[in-house]
Amino acid sequence: MARPALPLGGHGKITTWPEGARFVARAQFRDYDGVVRFVKRNGRTKAAAERALREALTERQAPVKAASVSPTTKVSVVAEMWLREVERLVDAGRRSPGTFNAYRSIYRRHVDPALGALRIREVTTPVVDRMLAQIKVRSVSNARTSRLVTAGLMRFAARQGAIVVNPVREVAQIEGTPRRRPRALTGEERQAWLAALESSQKAQDWDLPDLIRFLLATGCRIGEALAVGWDDVDLGEGTVEIRSRLVRRSGVGLLRLPSTKSGRQGERLVPLPGWAVEMLRERRAAIGEELLAVFPRATGSWRDPSNVLRVWREMRDELQMDGLVSHTMRKTVASIPDDAQVSTRKISDQLGHSRVSMTQDAYLGRRLTDRQTAEVLEGLLGPNRKVSE
Repeated sequence: MARPALPLGGHGKITTWPEGARFVARAQFRDYDGVVRFVKRNGRTKAAAERALREALTERQAPVKAASVSPTTKVSVVAEMWLREVERLVDAGRRSPGTFNAYRSIYRRHVDPALGALRIREVTTPVVDRMLAQIKVRSVSNARTSRLVTAGLMRFAARQGAIVVNPVREVAQIEGTPRRRPRALTGEERQAWLAALESSQKAQDWDLPDLIRFLLATGCRIGEALAVGWDDVDLGEGTVEIRSRLVRRSGVGLLRLPSTKSGRQGERLVPLPGWAVEMLRERRAAIGEELLAVFPRATGSWRDPSNVLRVWREMRDELQMDGLVSHTMRKTVASIPDDAQVSTRKISDQLGHSRVSMTQDAYLGRRLTDRQTAEVLEGLLGPNRKVSE
């Protein structure tokens, strides 16, 4: 029967013999290119020669061993390596800090307690299935993100050669109760919402009335709206360029990133309704020329979207307007042009979606949305910026 091949990074039997006044130790070593080579060392004694050879074999293995993951490596070790890789992608601008923060949080709160002490080879599809089923009992959203995190770290292990097949690929789909369809605000609800904000000093201090108007004029995300600077606004042309977003990164602080949530393809030049241009003119006059942010803090710096949303929720709860979130503004902006038979493509451009369908992805990128959307939104707020139906 043929002798089994040496494993990559493995060596065969060590043999020694005297050679003159010294001893030689030799063994076959299978390098990581698959080629078997002889490695020799010598010493004054047989033991010294063998010791020198073993040290040489260890050195030959070390560079790959230090960077590799084996089937016996603990999941917690692989997870830290994978998270460092994700963090490097954040530093390179290829991942969002929010994504990294979410992955790290989900791993530490859900995946690590369930899998962290296991060896990579012990993470099977049934094991992952059981973990996700337990997480799903508490939160479908956390279960779905836990699946993404586990798939990512196991994919990292597969790239290191520790596993052949990613076990997460075959786990059951995580299905929750159907989401309630996002709703648009009616004219009466817009009236109540803005009236309440106008009468609240706290809402005024946080710029919520004008911020809501800006969201209704543009349909942009709140992190994009708070990242708008006066250099993005052309009051003469009545347009605003949506090209940045604000994201908080743990250990670093609030960052103004030069891209939208959809990436560079989500950047767009949005025509504004006349009432929005008037509102921005008034803000420009009140704020002055020295500040860059359109919606600055009292100190002049950028507002943190998380803090603004906290105040938003407080005001919503006081009004008992269930389900009123920042995305409701985007839905409102999408529904009004849709009712006016504006094309889906134009609405998609207005909102900065990365794609409408695979077919439309093949079109050349359009960064300027159609003036028709602004004309339709003109009637959203009346001449005195009172909300109309």
